[in-house]
Amino acid sequence: MKIAIVGAGNAGCITALHYHKYLREDKIVDDYEIDIYHSPDQHPIEKVGQGTIPTVVNLISSVFESNWYHNSIDSTFKSGILYEGWGNKNDKFFHPFPMDKMSMHFVPNKLSRTVLESGYFNVIDKTIKEPEKEIDADVIFDCRGRHNRDKSNYDKLINPLDSVLLSKKYERDVDLIYTRCVATPNGWTFVIPNKDSVSYGYLYNSEITTREDAVDDFTSRFDLDYIIDSLKFENYMAKNMFVGERTVLQGNMYGFIEPLEATSLGLYQSVCRQAWDCIFGIRSEDYCNSKMRTIMKEAETFLLWLYRYGSKFDTPFWNYAKSLPFNPDFRFNDICNDSYANYKTVNKDIYGQWHKYSFDVFKKYC
Repeated sequence: MKIAIVGAGNAGCITALHYHKYLREDKIVDDYEIDIYHSPDQHPIEKVGQGTIPTVVNLISSVFESNWYHNSIDSTFKSGILYEGWGNKNDKFFHPFPMDKMSMHFVPNKLSRTVLESGYFNVIDKTIKEPEKEIDADVIFDCRGRHNRDKSNYDKLINPLDSVLLSKKYERDVDLIYTRCVATPNGWTFVIPNKDSVSYGYLYNSEITTREDAVDDFTSRFDLDYIIDSLKFENYMAKNMFVGERTVLQGNMYGFIEPLEATSLGLYQSVCRQAWDCIFGIRSEDYCNSKMRTIMKEAETFLLWLYRYGSKFDTPFWNYAKSLPFNPDFRFNDICNDSYANYKTVNKDIYGQWHKYSFDVFKKYC
């Protein structure tokens, strides 16, 4: 079996590691190859830090047998997320991972380099424009990023943000073993510790706040000297994750939702799992696509719920964020209200990537 992955950003790397790990362990096929098509000059990979959830740590550490003290992706501990200025009950509160789990922060371009240099994959330096015409493989994961998508195949997700400013301080904060999520008048800012630096990302809505005002607030509030990059984005998901005869949309080619609660890498893993079930005939294509859309909608719903708590700022952004349509499904209501009468499932206390204890944390402290 040959699997081709187009792109070596976070989505491409997670997909490569996932299929390498489980094809090796499950022995569902006699032999396999994984090709990674990588064009580094086309879309440079981010150098700012990124947070994850525990399942991502399990995947990366199991493949590379790495540890916290000697690893090539500059990983640091992540015990949870410290919310600052959110809600109206506490100035700060902590959203932890369970006591028996740990996550991490890492630097995306270093993960990419580690995967490409691991020797587990065939790395092909080539720009791919039409994957099914240019690639000979049984399955193709298209991880080329949001700029290459056909917008007619996508639905918008509801979210108050559409822009981010990125910056760094080249100093290590050894006491920071969590992600800081700091409310600002115009949105919120992530603060992520790396091995030798701290990354900052200022999220805002460009229809409410000008870039100039965002830069002024960002640099003064966090004592920053410069902006590394600025991006505008949409929140969206594909109508169908399966396109053509053998292609799976992955990463930002499949969907994107802003980074509150570190959703991205968990969603990449969900695409891997749903694609696996379809590829090996465990579930139908329609079932897997519907399941993936449900996971994306659950992420949309959970984040909208957090914004409804507001922040310490009474500003146009926060008034707008609290006013967005919020229509939780019965599963959300059952978990939030401790009532499971409406459905029976093995994962009855899981919603998207969130366990019931996450609901309890926000209800109690936010």
